[in-house]
Amino acid sequence: MATEDDLLATLLARPDVRALTDRLHAHDRATYRHSLRVARFALAFARADGFPPSQLEQTVVAAMLHDLGKLAVDPDLLEKPGPLAEGEKDEMRHHAAAAVPALASLEAFPDAHRIAPLHHEFQGGASYPRSGAQRRGEGRGGGRRRALEPWIERAGRILALADRYDALISRRSYKAPWPDEEVRSVLREEMPEVADLLDHLPPPGHAPR
Repeated sequence: MATEDDLLATLLARPDVRALTDRLHAHDRATYRHSLRVARFALAFARADGFPPSQLEQTVVAAMLHDLGKLAVDPDLLEKPGPLAEGEKDEMRHHAAAAVPALASLEAFPDAHRIAPLHHEFQGGASYPRSGAQRRGEGRGGGRRRALEPWIERAGRILALADRYDALISRRSYKAPWPDEEVRSVLREEMPEVADLLDHLPPPGHAPR
């Protein structure tokens, strides 16, 4: 079995994936670094959860590119030091669904675009409404909402856990890092379906940024 570093390096070296991660790096390096950490966490969680190789790779690629929709957000807004105004919150929340078209172009990872927008749908009280749900056809002419396959829903919950964990332990322009023990306690309440997977992560040595 490839190590986590080997698998991440292999996926990042793919021209189709690299083209998108390079765009994210050029737009906002903090978001790029966050995305790589989230990918590493999601990989550890999905492996511990027993994902087979194909589903594991699709989950990791979705994690690498889950914030690709922030290419449409002004970098000054991404680094704003204070609270966001309501209009700014709406702009920021759109990023979850905005990543889908580019991710759908990745023919080798046909489900990554379905996993990525779920990262804010399954974050308990911190969830963004109408992220992955919107992509599944909610409100389209009154039609039925498309159900998620169980593994995709599980992958979305894993990605949500990885994203929320990194957001809380990291130093951001608008917040100080939370203590790791406190973060894990909060996530066990907010995301009980997957929070036990945190046991497979050692505490960070320092607050990422």
